[in-house]
Amino acid sequence: MDMHQLKLKFIEEAETLLMSLDNILIALEKESSSESVAEVFRIMHTIKGASGMFGYDKIVEITHEAESLFDLVRIGQLNITPDLLEITFSTADHIRVLLADEAFTNENNIQRHKLLKSAFHSIKAAKVQPVEIENQSEPQKKVSGVRTWNILFYPGEELIKRCVNMLYTLQDLAALGEFRISGYSPNENEVRFWNIFLITACSCEEIENALMFVMDFCKITEIANFNIFESEALEKRNAEILNQARFIESEASGSTEFQALKQAQPTFPEFSSIIEENRSAFAQTQVRNATTRINVDVAKLDSLMYLVSELVTSKSELLIGIQKHDEEKVISASEKIDKLAKLFSDNALDIRLVSLREMLDKFRRLIRDLAKQLGKNIDFVIAGEDTELDKTIIDALGEPIMHLIRNNIDHGIEPPELRIKSGKPSTGIVRFEAVKTGNNVFITISDDGKGIDTAYIYNKAVEKGFINSGTQLSQKEILNLIFLPGFSTAQSLSDISGRGVGMDIVLKKIKEIRGEISILSEVGKGTSFTIKLQQTISIIDTLLIKANHTTYAIPVDDIEACLLEAGENIANRQSNLIVFDNELIPFVNLNSQFAASDQDKENEKLIIIKKQNKRYAIISDSILGEYQAVIKPLGQTFSDVQFLSGASLLGDGSIALLIDTDKLWFETAINQ
Repeated sequence: MDMHQLKLKFIEEAETLLMSLDNILIALEKESSSESVAEVFRIMHTIKGASGMFGYDKIVEITHEAESLFDLVRIGQLNITPDLLEITFSTADHIRVLLADEAFTNENNIQRHKLLKSAFHSIKAAKVQPVEIENQSEPQKKVSGVRTWNILFYPGEELIKRCVNMLYTLQDLAALGEFRISGYSPNENEVRFWNIFLITACSCEEIENALMFVMDFCKITEIANFNIFESEALEKRNAEILNQARFIESEASGSTEFQALKQAQPTFPEFSSIIEENRSAFAQTQVRNATTRINVDVAKLDSLMYLVSELVTSKSELLIGIQKHDEEKVISASEKIDKLAKLFSDNALDIRLVSLREMLDKFRRLIRDLAKQLGKNIDFVIAGEDTELDKTIIDALGEPIMHLIRNNIDHGIEPPELRIKSGKPSTGIVRFEAVKTGNNVFITISDDGKGIDTAYIYNKAVEKGFINSGTQLSQKEILNLIFLPGFSTAQSLSDISGRGVGMDIVLKKIKEIRGEISILSEVGKGTSFTIKLQQTISIIDTLLIKANHTTYAIPVDDIEACLLEAGENIANRQSNLIVFDNELIPFVNLNSQFAASDQDKENEKLIIIKKQNKRYAIISDSILGEYQAVIKPLGQTFSDVQFLSGASLLGDGSIALLIDTDKLWFETAINQ
């Protein structure tokens, strides 16, 4: 792997770390925890180390500043404040920009870099200093610069693979000061971890440099600002703590200065422009970013290699059988290859599948920024994030789903004061739910906001000339008006779209991946958008049937039973209903449905379909049998064809058309 490939890999991993950082910072906004603070420190440290290896010096500078601040938070010298979190969010966005501006030539980036460094220095300067206690009897001597650090070192197996010589690391550590080591061993043959106490006047960064090659296995903590192994210093520290406790007990409760100091939190209005600029840049770039790599479980690759080896063996058996004219061996090898083909297709699809979590992790930060910009309280609730889709589908979904979420937040969720007046909680809910059914995935984005006023939508459409006044439209048709190009209900121009701006783009993008979108809304209760998707290229088990010399495929998962029925019975039924399992169910005759000639036949084949707990029957001329079909889109030529969702090339070169049983069921329901 050359340096360019390594650098691309670093950029991809840095993006993943920054996305994790966003989610941790969002969690810290809600509740502070030492684990989250330590994770922020670790991410900054990791990015800093890798950036230095690839020459991103400016990233090293800014991550060092952030790392230093969160080190102060770790050791209790600095509190988590909104300003600190905002600046850290901006730092994450700035790092993303610097990954693209390796030469650091962009003037805006240079200016932002200076301002961010200044912001970090301001936070450090404004941090609450320890209260100095005046001893009446004997003045305290200043504590020397020597401090005691604890290094928890876990020698994992990866350390052996790196061939690290610990003797050199210990020599570097000894050069910093005095250290003492003790090991925890649950048994004689195993050392679980090493506990190292280091007494030094050096900084944390210098200690990390000494532990550079084993830093991934270490946790460094400052435990005292003196030498804890020196009895005189320990006694003085104990006396100081006792005096501080007495002072706080007797004086602090009535001291306004002390209370003011305790509650003081510095603000940095001069850096608000950086924050808003980075929020905007983040929102514009994150949805479009799509990785070209997929993380694949090793077990899936092992399975693939096993299948390859079996295919090579079966191929050899087939060639030998052909050469020796051994028909039995040829048939046996062919059957093996047929089975392997199915396993290969399943394995290939499985490798391409990616969970929706990859896309949703990006949305959390975008929703957080948008809610702050609009002054709204939003809870983003997710269900079904482990649902998997083809990688190309997920990449194409990012932009339309973000449009929908923006509209839910902007036009759906009311401001806190209006929600309280209407008897709702001040915090609105935007819910993302994904469910997989057969070969389809249904994604619903909903809110508990004010809903869509269909009367207002109708009047707006008349005003803009999209429809004529007095035109009779159903509620569904009125709601679908928001997908018309140029249709908007925004009262005024702003950075956030009104309900409708960009919705035509949503519809276009979803249609490009052969998806569908529907809307449900109730005034005062909320709105939901449901997207139905199928994989761009999928391999599914189907039943092949034939009607008037045309071959059709039906997904096996949708079929309940197959029956025979006399042709004259079908021809004489005017109600389009037949009896199945003591129930009257509707039927669709493919010959008439697809404009084919409807000839009288002695027997008709009935395929009973069960969809959404409802049954209906498809009538065909013949049933050919099961077939594992590679389904491909029909393309623009067939974009207006009803009831067909794809096609598959058969072994003899002919084509089988895949029936969309959902659309066919909808048609039978309308006819009833």
